[in-house]
Amino acid sequence: MTNKELKEYLNTFPDDAPVSFILANPRKRKLYENTNTFGITDQGQPVFCIEVGEEKDMDAEMVAACEADEKAADDLEGQMDISDFPEVMP
Repeated sequence: MTNKELKEYLNTFPDDAPVSFILANPRKRKLYENTNTFGITDQGQPVFCIEVGEEKDMDAEMVAACEADEKAADDLEGQMDISDFPEVMP
C-alpha cells in the first residue's frame, strides 16, 4: 500500500472516526490483542508499530467468515496460495 492509497482510503471516513486494527491469523483462526499502536516518525516513510498481546481463538462468526472467504478465494481460477511459496511460510 502506498501513502496515496492509505490517504484515499482514510478520506472515505469522517475525520473524527476511530481507527481500528484487527490482528489475525485467519488460517489458524487466531486473533491477537492490540496492546498499543503508534507511528514511528523518523523513517522517511509512514511506519506504524502495533504491539501484539495475547492470542485468542476466533468466535464462531469470525470462523464462518474466514471459511466463506477461503472458499471464495479457492474458487478463483489460477489463484495462488502462500503455501505455494514455502520459503516465506511462517
